[in-house]
Amino acid sequence: MDCKEYALKLLSFSDRTENELKKRLAEKGYGEDDIEGTADFLKNYDYINDSRYAQKYAADSVRLKGHGPGRIRAELLRRGVERDVIDLALDGVETDPRQQLEAAMERRFAGADLSSRRERERIFSYFARRGFSPHDIWGVINSKSSFDDVNCEE
Repeated sequence: MDCKEYALKLLSFSDRTENELKKRLAEKGYGEDDIEGTADFLKNYDYINDSRYAQKYAADSVRLKGHGPGRIRAELLRRGVERDVIDLALDGVETDPRQQLEAAMERRFAGADLSSRRERERIFSYFARRGFSPHDIWGVINSKSSFDDVNCEE
């Protein structure tokens, strides 16, 4: 199977960034010239488009996984998407992190004992791992409890 065929086969399973595709082709043993030629061909026909990929990934991550901007940015960087493309994708996602956090708090931590500092820290850690800013997390936690662990004035 030549390089183009293998690349198209990979793309038939799922979208990939240009960097991910090049890495997979190199792992398969194709030469640098074949990989670059294939990548150019695929970009010309819009089979790979990092901007489209980042926008779709960001929207799906917010809508389906409840991830925050920090986590989405880190994952796209890991996949080889350029920072300016990531910034545009995150700007295109219509969401307010605080609203997202409040909705998740209602779903996931409705019965949480917010009088316990340990429980508030556990909730903070949960949302921090999902890529939300400490400022937004503590703002929502403090609004739901009578304790003011962190001053989150705007």
